[in-house]
Amino acid sequence: WRAGLFPALMAMLVGGCATQPAYEKPDLPMASAWDNGAGSVPAADAGGTAEQAWWRRLGDPAIDALAEAALVDSPTLGQAIARIDQARAAARVSDAQRLPQISVDGSVTRARTGGTQADSGAVPTTQSSATLGPGLSWELDLWGRLKETARAADGRLEARTADAEQTRLSLTGQIADAVLRLRACRFSLTVRDRDLAARQLELAVMHERLLRGNVAPVEAANAASNLATARTDRFSQQDLCARIVNELVALSGRDASVVRTLVTAPAGKTAALPPTLERKSPLAPLAPVDADMIIPAPPPLALALPANILLGHPIVVAAGRGAAGRWAGIGVARADRLPRIDLAGLLTGNWIRALGSTSGFNSWSAGAELTAPLFDGGAGAANIRGAQARYREAVETLRDAGRTAARGVGGALAGQQAACEPVARKQAAYSHSIVNKTFLSFIFNGLFSC
Repeated sequence: WRAGLFPALMAMLVGGCATQPAYEKPDLPMASAWDNGAGSVPAADAGGTAEQAWWRRLGDPAIDALAEAALVDSPTLGQAIARIDQARAAARVSDAQRLPQISVDGSVTRARTGGTQADSGAVPTTQSSATLGPGLSWELDLWGRLKETARAADGRLEARTADAEQTRLSLTGQIADAVLRLRACRFSLTVRDRDLAARQLELAVMHERLLRGNVAPVEAANAASNLATARTDRFSQQDLCARIVNELVALSGRDASVVRTLVTAPAGKTAALPPTLERKSPLAPLAPVDADMIIPAPPPLALALPANILLGHPIVVAAGRGAAGRWAGIGVARADRLPRIDLAGLLTGNWIRALGSTSGFNSWSAGAELTAPLFDGGAGAANIRGAQARYREAVETLRDAGRTAARGVGGALAGQQAACEPVARKQAAYSHSIVNKTFLSFIFNGLFSC
């Protein structure tokens, strides 16, 4: 009976008694399918977490180079990693508090006593003493206070890790988006250059027709106004491209010249961007621009069901681990109102040398200290209510994170769908404009041949 009671008693003293039930993750209501027409796969076929280097699937060397540079030299990501290290250190401190604390105390003193005058009769003496010994202190975690503190610290560590993953995804996503926007901006700049040349061609046609009396002067004035507007639009487009370059410089830490060099080459190809306008004669027809040489095609994808993909989103993971840490904080606040037992032990060796002789002795002490709150004016109950309120706030933050993730993915799907539908119409409109400008060139050539 004694052999069975002693281990059970020690397990209760060391492991403690729980002050609240185990943490259960709050339910997050998720839709069973996406509403944007995107194909989705069941949870069993959805696979694991997202790829670490997801941007490589775009096949764009500029995105690859700038993303890798940002991951190495990003201050924002460096701050997130530093917060992980801080949370990891705090978690180790919390784990260490559950173990016995052993220290060593020692001291050495040398003192001189007695008179120095001959008529005083006092003989000066010199005394040396030294002490050395270990000390032990250990808090028995009766109510799981230290265990819940360690759980809260682990939750904060996992939350900071998820925050860093979110920072990493956001950083690489911004770089990929900025590179594609810069490529599109350069394409638009090329189109505006060619539109400017077409406006110049239109003005030249109007001048020739005005000289021959075929149009009114207002038509030539309108053509000149259109040319001025095209020049203004071209300057605005150039400024927008410069702003995107500066954005990439801030994200990746690379010089603007390096960014321009990387983005100049089309994605996945070695050909240079189409020239703004290269012609052998002032009235040469404009060559069409192939947009596929500038913007890479997105890879095919099949999203998992919302409940499967959103629960793995970094912001949802961070909010979930934060809620778990807040739940553990309630247990810590409850345990602070219960009695606390601290074990203490001390072993000391003493050595004294005086009047030419040395003596030594050892001393030891061991005991337990009980601390229990009797009256705190309601502070303990208020701490519990505060911890419960912080947990409720963390649960609402988790719910908001789930909705935010769903809104972000749904918005991206809607944007992709909206961007894919008018592509054919825009390509047809662009081809039609090329035909019109070529027809203007044909008319002007005919006027010159008359």
